[in-house]
Amino acid sequence: MGLDDFKQNQEKQVIDTNRRMRVGIIGTGWIAESHIKSYLKQPDVDIVAGADLIPGKAKKFFEKFGVEGVKTDYASHKEMLADKSLNLDCVSVCTYNRQHAPCAIDSLMAGINVLLEKPMCVTLEEAVEILKAEKASGKVLSIGFQPRFDNNMKMIKKIVESGELGDVYYIQTGGGRRRGIPTPYGTTFIEK
Repeated sequence: MGLDDFKQNQEKQVIDTNRRMRVGIIGTGWIAESHIKSYLKQPDVDIVAGADLIPGKAKKFFEKFGVEGVKTDYASHKEMLADKSLNLDCVSVCTYNRQHAPCAIDSLMAGINVLLEKPMCVTLEEAVEILKAEKASGKVLSIGFQPRFDNNMKMIKKIVESGELGDVYYIQTGGGRRRGIPTPYGTTFIEK
């Protein structure tokens, strides 16, 4: 088998849409756009709620993406998490960095799985508290830096597991950013 054969032998994944995942988004700024675009591509996901500290911002966000029926009348993420009628399976935490820890901890302690945008948090102490909340809740915490789900990474994994390369005993990798530090709206999110 040659390496080109791996592309030709891709299996089509079938998703069971009978079980729907109910999602809420906390923070509807620019990074939330990536989350909603990904959720909208999933046939088994319903976006049911959104919260933002700026009144009306969440409603406009969901309207921009043509998502109807999303509850957005929350003054805070805590109010959204307390709304048991939502029956949330998970939330995306897309707030500014300094609010990642409180939103993630509150969500986990409310019994909701969390997709936490990178960076995970600002301090080591916050990271410890987030992990304690994950362990106590029994829910899943995933940090939104998941190159392992990238199609290229999945292909690399498939090739390595096939044995075509022999026994892989050493891998060296790196990463980089081509466009510098993100500066949405004329600011940089790492200043503080």
